Amino acid sequence: MEDLGLTAKLFETSSKLHLASSWLEKVAKGFEPDTSGKEALSWAGRFLSEVDWSSRTEKRGLAGFALQATTVRPTFYSSLFRIAPQLREAGMKSEKDILGFLSQLYSYLYYSDNAEKDHKKLNAIQSRIGALLLQEISRSLRVQLNNNGLPRKTTSLREDWEPSANEYTPLYLAV
Repeated sequence: MEDLGLTAKLFETSSKLHLASSWLEKVAKGFEPDTSGKEALSWAGRFLSEVDWSSRTEKRGLAGFALQATTVRPTFYSSLFRIAPQLREAGMKSEKDILGFLSQLYSYLYYSDNAEKDHKKLNAIQSRIGALLLQEISRSLRVQLNNNGLPRKTTSLREDWEPSANEYTPLYLAV
C-alpha cells in the first residue's frame, strides 16, 4: 500500500464533510445545531477555507490541513462544476454571486462553534446548496478511496472531473 495515512485522512475528511452536510440540511429545516453539530460545521468551515484559494476567511493556524486541503482541492472545484445548475437555479449566475455565497457559507460554518462571534445566518436555500456542495465533495472523496483503498493519482481537474448534464460538460467528438 502506498500511503495509508493519506487514505485515512481523506476518509476522515469525507466523513466529517458528510456530517456537516447533514447538519446544514437540518439548519435549512429550522433546527439549531447541538454542540457536536456546531463542531462539525466549524470543522468544515475551517477546512473549506483552506481548500478554496478564493477564501477570505481568517485562518486560525490550520497547518494540519495542508496535505488534506491540497489533495481535496481538485475535487472541491470539480464539485462546484457539478452543482452549477443548482447554483444558477438559486440565483447565483455570476462568479461574483458564487464567491459571495461561498464567503458567507465559510463564515457561517467557520464560526458555528463560536457564540461570541456574531455571524450572518444562512437562509434555507443557502443551507441546502451548502449541504449539496459538502455532500458532493464527500461523495467524490469516497469514490476516490474506492480505488483499491487508495486515492487516484490525478494530474489535472479533467482526470478528476465527473461530467454532469450542464454547459460545462465537454463534448468529445470522434474524428
